[in-house]
Amino acid sequence: MLATFGLPQPERRIGLTAHDFTQTFAASEVVLTRSVRVEGTPTVPSRWLLRLENLLGKAKAQTLHDNGAKWAYWQTLLDAANDKFDIEPPAPCPPVSARPRKLSVTQVETWMRDPYGVYARHILKLRALDDLDANPGAADYGTFIHDALDAFLQKFGRAVPEDAYEQLLKIGQDAAAEYLNRPGVRAFWWPRFERIAAWFVETERARRRDIKSIASEVLGDHVIDAPAGPFRLIAKADRVDTLTDGTLAIIDYKTGAPPSAKEVAAGFAPQLPLEAVIAEAGDFEGLHKARVSALDYWRLTGGDPAGERKSAGKEIESLVQATRDGLQNLIHRFDFEDTPYEARPHPQHAPRYSDYEHLARVKEWSAITGGEE
Repeated sequence: MLATFGLPQPERRIGLTAHDFTQTFAASEVVLTRSVRVEGTPTVPSRWLLRLENLLGKAKAQTLHDNGAKWAYWQTLLDAANDKFDIEPPAPCPPVSARPRKLSVTQVETWMRDPYGVYARHILKLRALDDLDANPGAADYGTFIHDALDAFLQKFGRAVPEDAYEQLLKIGQDAAAEYLNRPGVRAFWWPRFERIAAWFVETERARRRDIKSIASEVLGDHVIDAPAGPFRLIAKADRVDTLTDGTLAIIDYKTGAPPSAKEVAAGFAPQLPLEAVIAEAGDFEGLHKARVSALDYWRLTGGDPAGERKSAGKEIESLVQATRDGLQNLIHRFDFEDTPYEARPHPQHAPRYSDYEHLARVKEWSAITGGEE
């Protein structure tokens, strides 16, 4: 086959290697080295080296064990820099006129965890390009789940039919049509969705008696007064239920791990509390102003268990008020030009993933400052 394609035979490479070694080994002084340890584990010299040593004889093959310090020092010089200088984390201070006056609730979380990400996206207007012909990933899986549940609620928002499970599977097939022709996706995604569908239908039947109406994928737009002018907070809530007691329950679907209640209380996962701020102001489309009595994450993994309900916090009223005040203070602080858009000011709360990590040169300055976990 190699000959058919006009490629050289493996034996030719072996012969060339032997020729190169012979030519080099004929020099007046030759140094042969090997790794004594690999990742801390002692190594054994190859049979070829042992045979060569025996062939040359102990008298002619001088080892370097007695003078190893010199060689080790030379090796360190290979990676030594001529000059050393400190690299500080980026902290740009753009003019207030260039700073965003509108952010989504998810971008506010980025604002809290990594202001530089907001700077790169909303001020520099940088966007990451999708990989060409990329395989479906976690984001596509999450979109598929959200689309299927939204379509189900749009169709059966008032009552759960007897064949709800079969109906949800049919809706799921339509939502995932562009992905299910891939064997890997069908093998891994679809069985998980079947389990999610069963859990979702069972949960819906148990909850519907306490629900007056359901709004799915509902848009919100809330305006906040600030020193530099009005600031708009926008959102698309996965689901807002109007309960029979007149209060609202806001639900966010998570196909990954939801944030902990501790992160929510600290303000580093403000999505649901911010949606509550919008809801209590009456700024969700089609919804009346009402008190929010529940903020829940529905973790939909399709594993064991297939789904799980998790509250974002117990004291909803105080949590929403603290989030409202925190957002007001955050906007106020960044409405002054001397407030920088720092990269990861709180390393322990840094985002799990960022499209702009390489632009912020995180690995360069964190190695010096110890700013990363």
